[in-house]
Amino acid sequence: MENQLTNNANALRLFFTDEVFVVEDKTVKITHSAITEAVLPDKFVEQKKPDPSLSTPGTVKIPAAIPEEKVKNYTSEAELMHVASEPTAPVEFKFLGGNKKSVLILVNDKDNDVSTPEGRELLRKIVKAVDLATADFALVNYANYYGSDFVALQEFFQPVIMLSFGVEISHLKLNLTWQNEIILHANTRIIFAPNLHQLDSDIAAKKLLWGNLQKIK
Repeated sequence: MENQLTNNANALRLFFTDEVFVVEDKTVKITHSAITEAVLPDKFVEQKKPDPSLSTPGTVKIPAAIPEEKVKNYTSEAELMHVASEPTAPVEFKFLGGNKKSVLILVNDKDNDVSTPEGRELLRKIVKAVDLATADFALVNYANYYGSDFVALQEFFQPVIMLSFGVEISHLKLNLTWQNEIILHANTRIIFAPNLHQLDSDIAAKKLLWGNLQKIK
């Protein structure tokens, strides 16, 4: 016997010839339920505990005033403590001579009190040429006071004339230029010359020195 079941659309139309109408039934109410379940499982939802420091809505929590003893003072130390700089003590220079005529002679020799024998002999001739005795001048070995400037020397000796052998302008921190001529600075006439030992064998330098010495006699 042949199978009577069929899924052929054309064949089905032969059996179902009645018209079918879809009619809206307003008596039936269809409700749409909203999804209220959490999108993520509970294990993925971060649970936050309420912050006890937060007050209830509508109130503001004002912190208590900080005690004065706990308040840091950020005032700089310079404002709190003003330390006056102590005045620099004047240098006490040791020298040979009596400085009666306020003539300061500077030498610069690290190895000798004054200079080599040749240098000492040259110095003896120099002071004799300008009619100076030992009591008239003050002889200082600058090598023992390296770093002392003209101001310190002037305050201590009050020189009218200064003969500088081997002590340069830069050593005395003077803003001057030596041009082989006597310099008048702060009421002091200054003559610069090479170190005594070097000067003894430098004929040109000795002639230049002699010319300047004649101007201070």
